Amino acid sequence: MRITATAWAAYTQQLAKLNKKAGQLMADYIAAHGTGDTDALIAYAHALVTKYGEGSAELACQMYDALAAAAKAGVPAAEPAQTASYGEIARMVQATKASPPQMQRGVSRLVKRAGADTTLKNALRDGAEWAWVPQGDTCAFCLTLASRGWQKASQAAIKGGHAEHIHANCDCEYAIRFDGRSTVAGYDPEKYLRQYRAAGSDVNALRRVNYAANRERINAQKRAAYALRQKNRGQKVSITDIAIQKVPLVAPHGADHQTAFFIQETHKELLRFAQKQNDSNEVACLLDLTTGEKLDFVKGDQTSVDVEKDATSYHWLRAKKPNSVMVCHNHPGQSYFSMNDISVFMHYNSVGAMSIVTNQGKVWTISKTAKFDFAAAKESMNRAIAESSGNKDRAIEIFLKDCYNYGVERGE
Repeated sequence: MRITATAWAAYTQQLAKLNKKAGQLMADYIAAHGTGDTDALIAYAHALVTKYGEGSAELACQMYDALAAAAKAGVPAAEPAQTASYGEIARMVQATKASPPQMQRGVSRLVKRAGADTTLKNALRDGAEWAWVPQGDTCAFCLTLASRGWQKASQAAIKGGHAEHIHANCDCEYAIRFDGRSTVAGYDPEKYLRQYRAAGSDVNALRRVNYAANRERINAQKRAAYALRQKNRGQKVSITDIAIQKVPLVAPHGADHQTAFFIQETHKELLRFAQKQNDSNEVACLLDLTTGEKLDFVKGDQTSVDVEKDATSYHWLRAKKPNSVMVCHNHPGQSYFSMNDISVFMHYNSVGAMSIVTNQGKVWTISKTAKFDFAAAKESMNRAIAESSGNKDRAIEIFLKDCYNYGVERGE
């Protein structure tokens, strides 16, 4: 028997919809309510994982029973695996509370795992064979697993009672067979094994090879995303309460956890100030990351804010210790760092970090490391301007692409 590519894709897409939906609902909840109430976060995550995990397990049961019937295996009906326990979900939430995207992925992973557990545990019960079948954009790790081919069901793939290598943002799934001959159309473990061996039997090397092979497609996606940002640039987005709640935790170079929380709260307060008192236009604020001091917000217009015109802010820029100051500001039009941003960041010794928090709650940062070299950075910017034929946005993109060479670290 041969499972058609269409049938297999339909099955994996149904499973993917469940884990992605659960993850998105978790993200929406955090955006609306924040992460302050840990008990509420755990309760909501548990409800999502239970509801959508049960759906994932039921889909896996349906596929298992269909394959068993087609093979006339004569095995009992598949039994759904248990979803993640309240305690396991609580540990996941506690571990990812500082990073909402990680919590979102944690929920998705646990939903996906319920389906995989169902397939593996029933295959183990019935003595079936299984194989890890790649689907969609497959990571090097999944290709390595797929290269192992069909294997007799054993405890080797189950650690701590669960499928051991399940991760979010992955459409790969386990297939099973009972007759030693059936397969999934397009599944080619020998090809995956050749790729793995050609990379020196090294997963990291295989990852680099795959990136090189898909570089043009990846870059095309990046260019499309960049073009969309440019199209929307300058179109002011009104700040919403949900956007403020979505502001993530970021830690510029050298910042500890407490400092990261200080920065996050400043970003939220900045957006709230811009929303209530500046018509969602630009607002800036200077922080001293060594003392925990914060200056009053400085108002700007839709396209700029000039901290150098504010007397107190200018004094800080000129007088504070090297790398002690962080400049925080919002961009109403969702744009990236401007040429003026880069100039302030580079020319003041006091500035160690700068952030943009967009009106939709996304945060970008740049920060100086101990290796920051002003002369090298300035020379790189001059080259970028020449290479981009005066296109400032393109010049900044080129400049920041190699920023680690002169001691600048990017983050988001």
